Parts: sequence; C-alpha cells; structure tokens
Amino acid sequence: MTKVTTACILVVLALCAVVLLASAQASSQALAAPYGVSGYPNPYWRPTRPRCRGRNEVFMYCQSSNCGEFSCSILFRWVYSPRICNTDCVNRCFCKPGYYRNFKGRCVTPQRCRKPVFAPLPTRSHPPGGLPE
Repeated sequence: MTKVTTACILVVLALCAVVLLASAQASSQALAAPYGVSGYPNPYWRPTRPRCRGRNEVFMYCQSSNCGEFSCSILFRWVYSPRICNTDCVNRCFCKPGYYRNFKGRCVTPQRCRKPVFAPLPTRSHPPGGLPE
C-alpha cells in the first residue's frame, strides 16, 4: 500500500513539474513576442508609441480612418449631416483634440482653417455682336 501511495505521489509531482515548466515557457514567450501564435496582440507586450512628425498630432491605436479626427472642410459645410464612420481599425497619427486637418495635411486650430476657394469654371467667349450663325 505504501508503495502505491509513493508511486502516486511521484506521478503527481512529475505532472506538476511538467505543468509548471510548460507554463513558465509560455509566459516567457508571451513577454518576448509581440504577437502570439494565433496572431492576436499579446496583452503583456505593446510596442513603443511611434512619434508623429507633424505638430499637434498624436499617435492613436485602432481608430476609425475617417472619424479619428476632424478636417477643416467640416467647418464650412452648408448643411449639417451626421458623420458616418468606417468600422476599420487604423494605427496612425491623428490631430489632437481641438485641432483640424487642413488641405495641406497639417493640424491647425479652427481659426487657422481657411474656407476652400473653388476655381471658377471657364466661360466660353463669343465674338462681339453675339453668337455666330
């Protein structure tokens, strides 16, 4: 009976050692790699936040490509229309809150946004005296 008990205890200890060893390897791999085998982001590792080149920009993770920031053109709309946002997830530099992206791609205050100027359509010039017959 004591031999069976000793054998069972040894088997349980061996199993515990294998489980601990496997979990230690998995956690060290999780800390070292940005993405697991499945491709999903690892919650324990996050890459350093990239710096943005433009002034008044901040890098944001997983934002809608068209609703992550405002553009100057929204200030000059004739009619209010609600924003329809894409459900995509992009990681890039966006304008800080309170800033708008102008037509040159820079983040500016609303006071620095310029109303877009549209070029006049070319007109057809006719000779003096009216239209030719």
